[in-house]
Amino acid sequence: MNKRDKALIEKVGYYYLQYKGVVDVEKLLKILDLSQELRVSNEVLNYIHYYILYLITRDSVNSANKALNDRLTYREFSVEYSQELYGQLDVVRTIMVYPLIAYYDFKEGYNAPEYGILGYLLRRIYEIVSEKREGIKIIEPHPYFNFLKDFERLFSELNSVKDMFPEGYYRDPSYTDPPWLIRAYKAYVLAKKLEDIRIGEGGEKADKELIKFLKWKLYELYVFYLVVTYLRRNGYEIVKENEQRYYAVKGNKKIKFILNASLSNSTLRKVDDLQNIDKYKGRPDLSLVEEKPIIFECKYSPKVGYITMGRFKVMAYTYEYQPLASVLVYPGLDWGVDYDDEDSATRELDRRAKERGLIDFWYNSHLIYMAIIDPLKDDEHNLRIIGEILKKLV
Repeated sequence: MNKRDKALIEKVGYYYLQYKGVVDVEKLLKILDLSQELRVSNEVLNYIHYYILYLITRDSVNSANKALNDRLTYREFSVEYSQELYGQLDVVRTIMVYPLIAYYDFKEGYNAPEYGILGYLLRRIYEIVSEKREGIKIIEPHPYFNFLKDFERLFSELNSVKDMFPEGYYRDPSYTDPPWLIRAYKAYVLAKKLEDIRIGEGGEKADKELIKFLKWKLYELYVFYLVVTYLRRNGYEIVKENEQRYYAVKGNKKIKFILNASLSNSTLRKVDDLQNIDKYKGRPDLSLVEEKPIIFECKYSPKVGYITMGRFKVMAYTYEYQPLASVLVYPGLDWGVDYDDEDSATRELDRRAKERGLIDFWYNSHLIYMAIIDPLKDDEHNLRIIGEILKKLV
């Protein structure tokens, strides 16, 4: 990990899981991989751990609510021999054995042992989360990524819902367990080993299972972070519609954020005789959509060949989506070999871009920028460059 990588992680590593859409324990487990550990500051690691506690709490509450629903609707009848009714009466089956003292009810389904096991897990999870929450101090989240109010609400809900189940006991999970109990088991195991969870990087495999951080994805996140920060400073409110959809709102203006996805105004109409062509549409890293989009394509590389490819990629996006502007964002070129005239042209554009942070040119009557956003520069420097692009467009 070089100085630029380290600066990048320290600036936006806090929000990596949220940016990648990791909103439950299952999705978190999918990005754990055997990897080399990245040494990050305690501030970044604490924030990641605190967010994981939020995911654990969220999944636990969801498990409990699903179990409560099953408890009301699941039907498993049993024969009871008694003068008193302890469960919901199955009238049809009871009539069949009348006038015996036997009746059929749903008591066994209502009090299935799985509910007691869930009760045990929920109580232990609540204790662990409560203790660890007290021991972790984090920075105030960026408003776009702020989950603290939701965490407080869910933590309070977990405190209440855990007492709706019997005390129960612990046993190992079974393949026959209902999905809500499996989810609670996963949350419980993750809560117990929270301190062992570290951050790793892709590449060479190692013997530690870590949260794999992709540097190019972190760079996308940094550019997104700068864009959102610029909009907030200029009077826009960031509004969350759901986990995948956010808007920047200012008066009557409403700008939608689209991350790593195709846009509805693609000009792609046909691909041979294939029926579904969506997978062949361009997917810019970040698009700001009001009427015509503003497209950002991020390339975290100092290699001239890769940036040349990115230069032509934004030209292709411009042709496909007819945006207000397309922006190629990269950290600046290092010295290297130019393999053809296109690389030499990219090198010349880079030299000009380094004079003020960006250059603009026109392609088929559309505006294109090449912007150097280097994590080694301070945020104010990089925000100035973002501002030069957006001030005339939003």
